[in-house]
Amino acid sequence: MKLITVAALILALAPLSIAAQAPSKQGGDTAMEPAKPPVPPSKSINVSFEGKTITLTIEELLNLPQVTLHVHNAHRNTDETYTGPLLADVLARVGLKASRETQPLILHSSLIATGSDHYFVLYSVAEVEPSFSTGQVIIAVMKSGLPNTEGGAIELINTVDAKPARWVHGLTDLNIMSIAPSK
Repeated sequence: MKLITVAALILALAPLSIAAQAPSKQGGDTAMEPAKPPVPPSKSINVSFEGKTITLTIEELLNLPQVTLHVHNAHRNTDETYTGPLLADVLARVGLKASRETQPLILHSSLIATGSDHYFVLYSVAEVEPSFSTGQVIIAVMKSGLPNTEGGAIELINTVDAKPARWVHGLTDLNIMSIAPSK
């Protein structure tokens, strides 16, 4: 009798055991995460460095040399194509140009990129400057050859991270700060 009861319990609990071993549909690292709601679109970006701020519109960004990146969006598990100017070219417009003289400044500067939804990320300026990094960071204004309406019109995209956690949708502000060592 005990053997029959134990066998019945095992058979009854087996589906629960299998379900507990299956990957959770909530949280964790799923193959495809749901798309976030769209962010408010940005029509221009403010770029600030050493007390100087410039504003660049989508049209002005389109007039800069364009780079096309083919990236894998790990959040959606899709390959995507974005086009826009290199972030380094935009930083040059505010006076941060790569040269032998500015190398220490570039190595000791950071950049905070903020979106229209107030999401912000941090980059070292060296990692966005082609003379220091093999990755590319662009300010995307086009996605798959069309205006980037899904990403908030202006979007910061990079090829260096395994996941797009530092992509900024609806990019509105770039603030560059230089850091000096304490003595």
